[in-house]
Amino acid sequence: MRSLRSVTSELQAAFAEGGIAPLYQAHRVALGQSPAYWALFRLADLFLPISPLLALAQDADELVGRLGTSEACKTLLARLPVPWTAVWSDATRDVMRRAPVITYGRHGSLLTPPLLAAAIDRADVTMVGASYITKLGPNISRTMLPIYVTTPLTARTAGRKGLLPRAAGWLAYKLDPLLPRDAARAANQAALCRAADHVRAGGAFAIVPESRDLRQPWRPGIGALAGMLWEEPGAGPCYLVPWRIEGASITAVFHLVSRNPLLRALGRLRFRQPVRVEFGEPMLLHEVIAAAGHDPVQITAYLEAHYKDLGY
Repeated sequence: MRSLRSVTSELQAAFAEGGIAPLYQAHRVALGQSPAYWALFRLADLFLPISPLLALAQDADELVGRLGTSEACKTLLARLPVPWTAVWSDATRDVMRRAPVITYGRHGSLLTPPLLAAAIDRADVTMVGASYITKLGPNISRTMLPIYVTTPLTARTAGRKGLLPRAAGWLAYKLDPLLPRDAARAANQAALCRAADHVRAGGAFAIVPESRDLRQPWRPGIGALAGMLWEEPGAGPCYLVPWRIEGASITAVFHLVSRNPLLRALGRLRFRQPVRVEFGEPMLLHEVIAAAGHDPVQITAYLEAHYKDLGY
């Protein structure tokens, strides 16, 4: 009989080795070999559909490899099903589909990345993600740049509102060991440099600048990224486009994949109206710099104020 501690160590090692596929396999093996893990899983499964979520994440990585990011996300959203619609002006849609662009907004939930990728509908869309999300599999890792936490997360700070999102976020965070603070900061800076290179090459990049503590100002990463592109621009003009997402309940997704038919019905009820992915009007990078200056903190503050003025 295996102890709970040994199972936990094996799950972490499996995730570090290859992401969601070996983790899912190790999870299934542990259920038959550790009564303590089986009992804990059964208790947690009353509230959080762990096995279906692991299977969904495994499917996501396979679909990204086979279909590309945008088409894979459309397929996943339809499979759940999560109805959605993109709302934008003709000018915004044109910029989002063809130009070098940084799009930014509030995180909302774990549905934010697939909704953005599906709505933007570009083969070159890339975005930042929590390090443990980017490590789900080799295909997902190629489409997301990892951001590492610099301070430990608690069950309260690992997710947004609600017990289930926070529990899911905390469990995912525990799979990925915390880097030393300096190493995490260096890795995050490297991710921003890679993002700048991607946009210079004409790509679309999505970033979430808000702090985990919503009372705090936005993190200056977006300002640093804008500054890099100002100092060393690409071949074409770069745009910044804000977004907001309404009605994307991750708790409702947990209900949709639940084994409980009543919870699945509740999930469908909560998505009776399509999720709304709205993009604001595009702003040229050089116009933002002219208004805000070159300091990353000032650029970030300018974008945050503009975002709030839009009512987002």
